[in-house]
Amino acid sequence: MTQSTILAWHDYFVTIAAVSATLAGLLFVGLTISLSHVLQGYGYLSRAFIALFMQFEMLLLGIFGIVPGQPGWVLGAEFIVTGASILIGISIFAYHFPESALSAVLGSKGPRAVRAILGYGGTLLPVLAGVGLIWGKPLSLYLLIPSEIAALYLSIGNAWVFAVEIPRRAEEAKQR
Repeated sequence: MTQSTILAWHDYFVTIAAVSATLAGLLFVGLTISLSHVLQGYGYLSRAFIALFMQFEMLLLGIFGIVPGQPGWVLGAEFIVTGASILIGISIFAYHFPESALSAVLGSKGPRAVRAILGYGGTLLPVLAGVGLIWGKPLSLYLLIPSEIAALYLSIGNAWVFAVEIPRRAEEAKQR
């Protein structure tokens, strides 16, 4: 793969790095607002960890993508290590701090399954993109787009839950 192929994706990588850093900050604000509820153990801790680390993954992919002059196979290896590491990390964390059907906000089986699919897709697609880059298939970079969408969905959705829904429902419970 040529440097011009990677260079053509420069703006995309800069954008995902900037968006990911911004969303990670938004998640921290939402978590701060709802910290007492998140720590009560209804599965929100796992959601927070996954959403934050998905944004961390996207930030790393963006940073790796803008490193000047690196060969495609190096970028591919960085994508593989990043995606696999984040998947392992969130899987271990989710095992020790599982989501609960008792979660007051989107705790049922359907939303939990959607979050799991997005988490796996968001981490495995960069791994596949990395494999494609190593094999000299530059079109594999397009796999990063659904991966970023999955990370955005998880992060924006959870930021809303932490910053708005948990406090709103806690206030409603006080008024009853």
